[in-house]
Amino acid sequence: MDGGQSGFTEFFEDEYTAVLRVTFVIVGSWHVAQEITQDAFTKAFVNWRRISDYDRPGAWVRRVAIRDAVRSKNRAARQIPLPADQHAAGPELTESAHLLEGLSPKQRAAVALHYLDDRSIAEVAAQLRCSESTVRTHLQRAREALAVTLAATTGASDA
Repeated sequence: MDGGQSGFTEFFEDEYTAVLRVTFVIVGSWHVAQEITQDAFTKAFVNWRRISDYDRPGAWVRRVAIRDAVRSKNRAARQIPLPADQHAAGPELTESAHLLEGLSPKQRAAVALHYLDDRSIAEVAAQLRCSESTVRTHLQRAREALAVTLAATTGASDA
């Protein structure tokens, strides 16, 4: 990338939706996800001369957004229900966020990156700044928790 404004515009257009999707799944709120994602891209813009020289500037902005999303989720005193504005995210993504509400923010981040953003275990580990075994642990615990949630949901609807 050339480090100019036009390079940032193209970068933004290529990366924004994917970063927003991952952030949304972590925080569970469309508006909060938009704010966090926009803040991450603002930080990227401010530092664009340096970031544009990176091999993968998208990884940098994704890491900033994920870190801020996890912090935002951890700051919440308790989990809040998804706001009514979730129709903008699409039904599949909204349902995914509902299912993931019971997971820890790190588990949500790992699930969002690995399954929704189609990142490898190594890429998820780099994004979350942890070991690959920690990512596998987050994913395993998330799958176990989701299995319980889905079994309870299925059992409740069968009754």
